[in-house]
Amino acid sequence: MVDDVNLTSRPEGLSWDVAGSLYVAGTTAYATVFAVDPQPAETVVVSGAAGGVGSLAVQLARRRGATVIGLASEQNHAWLKDRGVIPVEYGQDAVERIRQASGGNVDAFIDTFGDGYVELAVELGVRPERINTISDWQAAARVGARTYGEGAAACAVVLGELARLAARGELEAPIARTYPLERVRDAFRELERRHTHGKIVLRP
Repeated sequence: MVDDVNLTSRPEGLSWDVAGSLYVAGTTAYATVFAVDPQPAETVVVSGAAGGVGSLAVQLARRRGATVIGLASEQNHAWLKDRGVIPVEYGQDAVERIRQASGGNVDAFIDTFGDGYVELAVELGVRPERINTISDWQAAARVGARTYGEGAAACAVVLGELARLAARGELEAPIARTYPLERVRDAFRELERRHTHGKIVLRP
């Protein structure tokens, strides 16, 4: 038995694949943006900007009016540009590329990837309370950054809001690939490569 306060309806026109992908990735993205609270005159950087969480976080931050810089591989730059995000290649010398793209001023940092991005945000001069990571908890503890993730916004109200935005075409939830449930191992192998654009969906 599920309490009705924990349920939300699927808006007409929203596919089951997208609706199903919004719960974990969508509520996590919502929480990360809430954690750093980007304002219209501010610049926020998102690592893993083309991934399942990052692709939603960049859009939600743009809806707040912030300038958004998205760290992603070059093959995803066109998608980011089309959504008003400034794409920057990740990897060596990313700090300098971010400084150039931001004019030297970064107000907030959303880390969806880990692997040193909390320290990179500190190097950019972002205050610890404006840094949020969903994967590098040890680094967050060292510098005092936030760790808001899916559990911080996992409720029917947030999910319903995201679903309505997606149904109206105001939020895109990219689907990288779908797998039948019997190929769950293949899905996890692809996920472990950490280079997907959007969500991987399992179908029963």
